[in-house]
Amino acid sequence: MIIKTKALVIREYIVGESDKYITLFTKELGKIQVIAPKGKKYDKGFASGTQLFVYGEFILTSYHTTYRLMNVEIINMFHDIRKDLNVLSYASYIAEFVQEVTHEGVGQEKLLMLTLVTLKSLMSQNSSLKLMRGIFELRALSILGFMPELEKCVECHEELEENENTVYFFGSEAGGILCNKCSMSYKERLKISYSTLYTMKYIIHTSFNCLYAFNVSPVVLQELEKVCRHYTAYYISKRFKSAEFIDQIEDL
Repeated sequence: MIIKTKALVIREYIVGESDKYITLFTKELGKIQVIAPKGKKYDKGFASGTQLFVYGEFILTSYHTTYRLMNVEIINMFHDIRKDLNVLSYASYIAEFVQEVTHEGVGQEKLLMLTLVTLKSLMSQNSSLKLMRGIFELRALSILGFMPELEKCVECHEELEENENTVYFFGSEAGGILCNKCSMSYKERLKISYSTLYTMKYIIHTSFNCLYAFNVSPVVLQELEKVCRHYTAYYISKRFKSAEFIDQIEDL
């Protein structure tokens, strides 16, 4: 069977002297493993079209669960990502995140769109890299079915007062916002301001086109970063090597 699909390369590795295996994130098929014959060679193979972060239209042959690359037309290489080590490290984290949460045969069109928008925004850096990471994590988890409750207390369902002077509590285990009384039942609860709560709501509900078109204060960024790290760690039980590398280079 011949398959034609638009996809993003989220992993690549060499097999033998010149062949390559790539992991494609497709809209229809989810995550699939593809062998690219001569994928390492620029003169006779698919070296350019099988690099990490390449988005293109791939023509594949399939037999049972085996996919083989026949041709690729590059749509976007996201080449500028490779020009800055910090940007590259964050893009690698995005790819590793997607690699972890996607599955073969399960289409994730919205997550693919989010990933492409994020990679494009990483190149322009209209927002800080830390903010973009938090935005991606929160929106991605919401797409995957882990949307936090931000309108009322998760436990008692009490509607929360929206006031700039109010301090709110967020619990990853609880799955969202907690009132003052209910928050006492959770050891790992995070205090956040109204501005951070508003920012989280915006991230979850705004269109992809507006997702990376804003910045926040250092205080909001710090709170948002902490919430997103806790929330991601709770629902995705994996230590990301790229995230550890980001921490290392930012500590230098």
